[in-house]
Amino acid sequence: MLDKFLKSIGVKSYEDLNAEEKETYKEWEISLSGRKLTDKEVQTWLQLELDLAVSRVTDVDLPKEAEIFRKVEVRFLKKIINYLNSPVVAKEYAQKAIEQLIK
Repeated sequence: MLDKFLKSIGVKSYEDLNAEEKETYKEWEISLSGRKLTDKEVQTWLQLELDLAVSRVTDVDLPKEAEIFRKVEVRFLKKIINYLNSPVVAKEYAQKAIEQLIK
């Protein structure tokens, strides 16, 4: 698709682009490749969202409805984080159980 675009604007190859155009080309290439989010990226994003949600809960003079919503938001984010961490917890539990059996 990108090669077709380059031809449509009269550019023969990526090398003929200037630095700014090359950067845009690379961004488009990454987007078009269908890059998947990594576990680390998801964890980082969830933690940032949780930190923001917690700070919003502590806002002074929140209307009761807003306070309830913010608390639900915090609980929901914590549940997602716990769910995503459950394989790690299960692995640690299994390792400790096996270690106890070996002793």
